[in-house]
Amino acid sequence: MGIFFRGTAAAVALFVTTGPAAAHAVAPAGQWSVVHNDRRDSYDAVTVTPGGAVWVAGTRRPDRGSTGAESLLLKGGRSAFKRVTGPGFRVKRLTSASDTRVWAFGTSRYARWDGKRWQVKRWRYGRVDRAYAIGKNLWVIENSNAFPSAGDAGWKARSTLRRLAGSMWRKVHTPIVVKGLDGAWAAGSVRGAAALARWTGTAWRAVALPAIPSAHSGQISELTDVAVDGETGRVMAVGWVAWPCSGAKHSFCGETLLLSGYLGGLNFEVLGEPGIQPRAQAEPDGRGGAWVVYDAKGGGSEFLHIGTDSVESGAFPTPPNQNASVRDLAIQPESGSVWAVGAAPSGRGGLIWAHGR
Repeated sequence: MGIFFRGTAAAVALFVTTGPAAAHAVAPAGQWSVVHNDRRDSYDAVTVTPGGAVWVAGTRRPDRGSTGAESLLLKGGRSAFKRVTGPGFRVKRLTSASDTRVWAFGTSRYARWDGKRWQVKRWRYGRVDRAYAIGKNLWVIENSNAFPSAGDAGWKARSTLRRLAGSMWRKVHTPIVVKGLDGAWAAGSVRGAAALARWTGTAWRAVALPAIPSAHSGQISELTDVAVDGETGRVMAVGWVAWPCSGAKHSFCGETLLLSGYLGGLNFEVLGEPGIQPRAQAEPDGRGGAWVVYDAKGGGSEFLHIGTDSVESGAFPTPPNQNASVRDLAIQPESGSVWAVGAAPSGRGGLIWAHGR
């Protein structure tokens, strides 16, 4: 039986499973808390090492009289965050495999922290949108595109997946256009339809998925990210489904697409709200479920929490007069500790959230 949705403003549009009608409730308050707030800062990326070290990258607005913003790298955890020495460039993406294997990616350089210093190298490829340290593999997704909010009849998904092999970054062939990774799973689309793939250790292989009912002519879909529970192997993914809707405010209408289950038993679910979320990010919660984070229509960020038998909705708390959005999400491996970072639309007012600390 599939999961069902609980929320204050969202209704299930259709199920590709059999199950009871959705009940409506608000996610319990206080699940996420603000643990760091600095109005000088803007945070873009976060990673958490297995040892619990939280690294946060962003920028800091300089003192009056100065121009531009300076690169910023923070390190913390259960205690306060402190500024630490960065690799010498603005960091856009972070990932880590241990306390002494932390990678930072910028526009034209990337670096590895070995526990004592940064080892910096030239990045000769495209824009790094996501970075993952999974087992012995280091992956990056570059030049990925997102379905535009106004829709585009000629839109086609694109991205490039690279893997570090020795000292060389190799372009990896994939049977789907990859938009997100977790464990041995990749989420994305193929020929305009949501798709998943699995890494065999030597190659990516497409995974058979149940069909999404074509309730609308010209319908397309995509999965934007995937989260895998390390203990049970449960797979949870988020994406969108869209179709032309002439006469509406936007040229395309759409809904949120969720997928959950296990290899050989995956099920789709479509939610009328929060609608198309072209950059929704997912992370496992360490308890058999997953967090899905997306930008709210009125500003700020909201979440869907995929549980064992339901989906709950909620909003990230913010201090008074701050309307910050989550820009990145990370979980401490083998833990239920999840962290999020972001900033206000103006780029001022950096926030760090934590759950399960």
